[in-house]
Amino acid sequence: MIKPYTNKFLLILGLTGLLITSCRAKKEIVETGPLNKKELTESEKARLRFESQVDSAELPFDYFSGKAKATITTNNLDNNATINLRIKKDEIIWASVSAFGIEAARAYITPDSVKVLVRLGKNNYINKGFDYIQDMTNKKVDFKTLQSILVGNKLRNFSDQTDDFKVEDLFYILTGGKEGLSYKFNYNNQFKTDNFEIENNTPDQHLNVGYGNYASYNSHLVPLEISISSQTGDKKLAVYLKYIKVSVNEPLEFPFSVPKRFN
Repeated sequence: MIKPYTNKFLLILGLTGLLITSCRAKKEIVETGPLNKKELTESEKARLRFESQVDSAELPFDYFSGKAKATITTNNLDNNATINLRIKKDEIIWASVSAFGIEAARAYITPDSVKVLVRLGKNNYINKGFDYIQDMTNKKVDFKTLQSILVGNKLRNFSDQTDDFKVEDLFYILTGGKEGLSYKFNYNNQFKTDNFEIENNTPDQHLNVGYGNYASYNSHLVPLEISISSQTGDKKLAVYLKYIKVSVNEPLEFPFSVPKRFN
């Protein structure tokens, strides 16, 4: 006859064995993991690498200034000039254009307005909304886009997660379209823009921008050469900039006043 305390001992031993078996079974399930886990393709790995690096490659700044030698081409006529450029991030783009040591024009651009004093020839004052620039470039080019173009940063209001992505000849290539636009962006292996093109078929608009000769400022890369080509219908504009001096985050002034003779 089995004594009562022996029954209790066997019951406890049985429960303990059940718990141990259960724990082992759970542990084995955790270690096994999901059976249908998807392996990333090389293209998907490259895209993740690109997306994790492209934002940190941008130039962070509050103020930017540059002095550039420029060639401005309109209707196949070249004009050489010196451009002094100043930017207060997200607020002001200021430019002074000189030829033969004389200021030919001065511009003061904000997110809402474009003001230009033309000093050579007939004195002329232009006071327009920002769509004045969009008419010459593209309807999606807003103030921040123009600002990014001038310092070589990513254009945020174009590309998104739905873009096609591929790696070709050490370039990361994004192509896509939205709101009647088509675009293609090529990034180099340092995650900076090498060139891009944007097309809008209605109206017929083309914008192409290329960068070269990147140099390091405050441990970030800035393009010292920028080539901009824009066409709207039969109107063509091309600007080539070669920065000979660049300064980042030195406080700047943005003088702009309209003399009486311009009114």
